[in-house]
Order: sequence, then C-alpha cells, then structure tokens
Amino acid sequence: RLSAGLRPTFLGGMAPFGRAGLGEALDLGIGGPIQPNPAVVLWILPRPGADPASLRGLALLKGLVLETVQGQRWVPSDLTPPPRLEAPSPRDSQAEFLFAASAHGILTLPEGLTALAPPEAPLRAGPGASVRWLIPRARVVPLTVSWNPAPVPQHEPRLSPRRLDQLTFLGREHDAARRWSLRLVPAILPTEALARNLETSLRTFHYSLENPSGGAANPLEDFLERTQSGHCEYFASALALMLRARGVPARVVNGYRLGPWIPEGGYFRVSQDQAHSWVEFWDDGSWKTADPTPPAVATAGPEGANLGPLSRWLDALRYHWDRHVVRFSGQDQEAGLSWVQEHWQGWEWRWKAPPRTWAAGLGCLVALWLIWRSRSLWQRVPPGPGHIPALRPLLARLERDAPPRPGDTVHSWLARLALLRPARAEALSSLAEAVASEAYGGQPSRASALARAEALAWKGWRPTSPASRKPS
Repeated sequence: RLSAGLRPTFLGGMAPFGRAGLGEALDLGIGGPIQPNPAVVLWILPRPGADPASLRGLALLKGLVLETVQGQRWVPSDLTPPPRLEAPSPRDSQAEFLFAASAHGILTLPEGLTALAPPEAPLRAGPGASVRWLIPRARVVPLTVSWNPAPVPQHEPRLSPRRLDQLTFLGREHDAARRWSLRLVPAILPTEALARNLETSLRTFHYSLENPSGGAANPLEDFLERTQSGHCEYFASALALMLRARGVPARVVNGYRLGPWIPEGGYFRVSQDQAHSWVEFWDDGSWKTADPTPPAVATAGPEGANLGPLSRWLDALRYHWDRHVVRFSGQDQEAGLSWVQEHWQGWEWRWKAPPRTWAAGLGCLVALWLIWRSRSLWQRVPPGPGHIPALRPLLARLERDAPPRPGDTVHSWLARLALLRPARAEALSSLAEAVASEAYGGQPSRASALARAEALAWKGWRPTSPASRKPS
C-alpha cells in the first residue's frame, strides 16, 4: 500500500516513503504487506467533558469501499455511492478530527457518518465511496465530525442489478474461496449467521506481516490451502469472496482501526500502523460489518497497552506543539478572536480609588525608597579614598578594623593595608594603579571589579592586636 507521505526522488518527482497506510488498491501479491510506520494519520478529540469510552462507532474508521475484483487485485469502484451527509441529530456522537497532511487527500471517517463541519470545507466524493479534499492539504486541518453509532447506520432500499451482479461475481481463479466456504460452513444458513460463522472460522488462522503467500501464482488460494497465514487484506478478501460464492453481496473496506487513547493529551492517535481491511456484506436492506482478522490484531489499538507513560507524554507534547504552535489553524484564530470579542465587547475602563490604607501604605513605601536613593546626600563620606566610588565596597568591609586616617590618600591607605596583610600586597598595588588610572587618567579600568574582589578577600579578617587600629 502507498503511505500518506511523499518524498522527493532523484529525478525531482515524488515517491512514497513507506508501505504502511491507506492505499487506493488492495494487492494480494508481493506488494501487499503492511509495513510498520508510526506516522500520524489523524488525532481525534472528544468534546470537552465527554467520556472517551462512550464514543461508540469509532472502532473502525473507513477510508475506501473497494468492490471490484480484477484478478488478484481489488480496485475502487465508482458504483459505491458516497456517504450522504445530513443534519446531525441529538443521538449522534461528535468529536474533532484533525487530519494530518495526506498525499491522496482521503479523509478517514467513522462508520455511520452524518455530518462534517465546517460545511464550507472544500470536499468532494472520490472513487470507492471515499471523501477527499478538493485540494490536498499540506497542514493539519480540523473538522467537527458527527456520526450515528447505531449498529446498522448504512441503509439502502435496494441494490441496482448492475451493482448486485458486480458484488456477487466470482471468477474461476477464486474457486478456492468457494471450496473453503462450503468446507467451513456446509449448512444453508441465514445471511448474517453465515457471515458470522465464516468470520469465526477465519479468525483461527495466523496473522503475519511476512506475507508468506505473496509469491504464489494465486496468493489467495495459497493463503487458504497452504499457509493459512497473512495480513488483514488476505482475511478480508477471503471472507468477501466466500460470501460472494454463497450469493451474498460483499465488498472489502479499507481504512484504520482506532488507535490508542493518550490520556495526557486527551485524544485518540491513529497512525499508519493501524491500517486495516475488513468486510461489509448486504443483508436485509443494509450493509453490515464483519472483521475476520484475528482478535489479537483487530482489537489491539484502543487500549494502547504498548505505550508507556514517557512515550505518551512525548506524544502529547509533540501533538500540542504541532497543533497549537506550528500549525495554528484559521479555525483556531477565528475561535480566539471570537473569544476576545465576546469578553471585551462593551467593556470600558472606570477609575476606582483604592482604599485609604492602601494609598497610605504605598505612599510610605515611595517615601522610604526616595530616602534610600538619596542616602549619599546625608551619609558621611570618609575623606580621601572615600570619595572614590570604586573603593566603597572595600571601605565598608574595613570601616571598623582599618579605616582611612585623616590625610590618607588611596596609595597610602592601600600601602598600610599591605603591611597588615603582606600576602595581599601585590593585589593591593594593582588596585591602587587601577584606581589612579580611572580617577585621574579618565580611562576605563578594572578598578571596580578589583575592589569588589579585594573586599571578598578581606572577609572575616580581624586585626592581630588592638594597637594595629591606632595611628602610628
């Protein structure tokens, strides 16, 4: 099957990068197996407050209905009428579907589809009852989807003779389907009982992605007679042809199983790994669903048991980034503008005086801040070195233990500090030169940084004797 993604080729064209996903033809030959591919097809967000478990009808998501058999291939048939969109009813389920970019533009939708919103979305009917974008999209597109979760949502009053002939045609190359239909269910049963018995019998076969029958001249016959092992296309094709052999109109449906629920993000994630095929058969004026693929495969998706907490968190983070940042849609912008308009329409600003206690407290804080800012006007600045701002951190540290003496210059005070701590003599000499260069030479220097470092070096220093504090 062709995947939904494309990549450039050497000649400048576009080519599929993988074989998993929704294709436009079912091939039972070598090209049939579905390869693992975790690329996201769509996200499904229930309505706010809705219980995900209550969304019945999402187990199988239909993409194409494939009717015509041509040799060992099933191809889309235009004889399948497209779904009829109607106004949603209160009984319908509803959720937001966010479709990822798709090369062929086919929308994956639940069975029993009743409505798509916004209604002006550029959609068209494609082959095999598919619904497609008129122009394939290169970004995520959200649609509100309504569907009827009733067991028999598709009702047609009658099948035309042409469709009836096509849906019951069985060529000679499919004699194996006729033989196995009689072998598995030899009795004459009502249509639905016949379909359920054949479905149950096929579920005893083995599911495999290795495609052991792909190289045979008649892959479906090899699947039934020899290997009894294959992927979902073999199971669906075998059941459809077995039913046709018994005169029951049947067709193969191509789509996806419902993917795992991601509680961290509040959505279902459907990826290419969930690509699937099943069967619809005609009974009593309506189409009914049968899925002959073994249950371990057909029902593995919704529980999401294979995803750990870390994987789910990373997936939710990736989804929210892609949904709300990278691919912020026009619908999101309209919703945001509507919210702003609704909450700000008619709003006007009116001054309301604060309580007196609040005003008094604010006034006190402002007054204290102004006093603190003007402290240099009333604070006594030590003479000499105290007039140089760069030295004030060091002066504050040594104000008690070794303050400047009357008549001290920067050099004399720092020289006296070097006598008190000979280990700091070289650093104090560098500081004196930097201060002189900044204060008298007008050149930017490292005086402030050196003074701060020197102040840290004198932290915790105490004079060795009280005499060191007295002038010599």
